[in-house]
Amino acid sequence: MKQWIGWILSLLLVAFLVGCGEKLTEEQLRANAQDFESREQWQEAANMYERVVKAYPKSVKADETLYRLGVLYANNLKEFTKSVDAYQRLIKKYPKSNLVIQSSFMIGYRYANDIKDLKSAKKYYEEFLAKWPNHELAPSVTWELNNLGKDISELDLNLGTPQDSTVSK
Repeated sequence: MKQWIGWILSLLLVAFLVGCGEKLTEEQLRANAQDFESREQWQEAANMYERVVKAYPKSVKADETLYRLGVLYANNLKEFTKSVDAYQRLIKKYPKSNLVIQSSFMIGYRYANDIKDLKSAKKYYEEFLAKWPNHELAPSVTWELNNLGKDISELDLNLGTPQDSTVSK
């Protein structure tokens, strides 16, 4: 009986040591993520950024990591809901970050232009304008609100239209 207990304890110890493995530093995880990005291995990069955020939530770069994750999910993986989630986590966990305003804008933008949830887009855009009415992004938010749900062919973009039609000689 003692022999079986010894074997079981030995197996548990080995399983524990193998399962734990070596913990990578924040810099190593971040470098791995950037390496995956440089090789256009987007899912692996996203997984690595998620590991950075989970393992080092108090890092001075945690907000930047979440923002980068939001960009990566949207631009490279086309996982727009996960992009919004990353921006929302940034806002919730790091409310004093200088990336909160940009993240707030991007949430509205993703809902309006990628997820096509106009009700949510309107909500986030209106919240943005209530909090930061004089921010440099406010005119863009106002434009987005005024054009929610419109097809690009319906918009008067004034592309290529000269400001003054008079020509001086």
